[in-house]
Amino acid sequence: MQKLTASVEPEHIYELEARQRLGKADSRSAALRQILDEYQDLRTDYEALDAEYADLKQRYEAREDRVDDLEEQLSRRSQVEEKIEELPDKLRASQMSYGEKRQRAIDRASLGERLKWKVTGVPEEAIDAVGEE
Repeated sequence: MQKLTASVEPEHIYELEARQRLGKADSRSAALRQILDEYQDLRTDYEALDAEYADLKQRYEAREDRVDDLEEQLSRRSQVEEKIEELPDKLRASQMSYGEKRQRAIDRASLGERLKWKVTGVPEEAIDAVGEE
């Protein structure tokens, strides 16, 4: 073991002597060696935890990216499902006869429009709008 002379603050001397008084060290030098060893152990633990943290952070970010991808896929799927749900109505509308389109336009019209149409007839635009849905 090599000898070393060091200047320390009074509170550090107090801590070294406290370890000696409590029987944790035989001398102030032994107490200082213990503190340095504990520091080295803590430093090693810190480096291991820091590496684990970096790994966990990377995995977390990868999962966040995956969640974002899945949410985007779900959104696109929902849009496709909406289009699929609308398709039967569009098919039915395109296959309706003129009379069915006229009746559907009347059914969807307000009371005022219905009364007006009873006198003037259902306008072609209203019938065509039913066929375009």
